[in-house]
Amino acid sequence: MSSATGTLQAVRPLAVSLHYLLHWPTHGGYNFVSGPLADITLATAFASGLILFLRKHNCHVHRCWRLEWHPHPDSGHPVCRKHHPDGHGIQA
Repeated sequence: MSSATGTLQAVRPLAVSLHYLLHWPTHGGYNFVSGPLADITLATAFASGLILFLRKHNCHVHRCWRLEWHPHPDSGHPVCRKHHPDGHGIQA
């Protein structure tokens, strides 16, 4: 047996099971679209909205994830209390 034939035989069950998941035996895949695919879409939309909110409102210093922000006097970008030049005098 050549390696190409062995690879094809290994991929075939995966392709058949993927086809079965996407096109459940009846209704031509309607069950997948209205069931788990809708849940996956909603979860992805919620997670991406949360990530975008956190990215917009966190400190703009590289790798700083603090959410307490104050405008920097020079650039106006939001920075946290630790990275602000007057950090100790800023009220939260």
